[in-house]
Amino acid sequence: MNNRKYNFTLVEVAIAIGILAMGAAAAMGIIGAAKQRMNKAELQWRHQHALSQAAEYLLLAPPDASLPRAIFDYPEFGLTVNYSLPENLPENVSAGLSGWRLSALHINLIDKNGRLADSIVIDRLLHGGN
Repeated sequence: MNNRKYNFTLVEVAIAIGILAMGAAAAMGIIGAAKQRMNKAELQWRHQHALSQAAEYLLLAPPDASLPRAIFDYPEFGLTVNYSLPENLPENVSAGLSGWRLSALHINLIDKNGRLADSIVIDRLLHGGN
């Protein structure tokens, strides 16, 4: 029987600590990048969700309706809404027919700093003088 103990040398311990530190640094970098991507994805989702809620209401409401806070519960955002003539219609197509007209609904999502956060344009049929 061999009762000899095997101990690590100082160089082996230093190399093991160095490898462990490099692995920890790499893991922290990966975790930080994943957190940034998650925050960006959450912000994009909030923008799209706010725009979707506004669009659903505005498509069903009269053109001069304002969006109630009970439906658009995003205090960090504001909205601007306007109508314009639709773009890229073929030359032989009219934007209006029999009291109906095609309009482009522009919904702009504005952040707290007054900058455009996101926007959407939806073609909408309006009746009469609306």
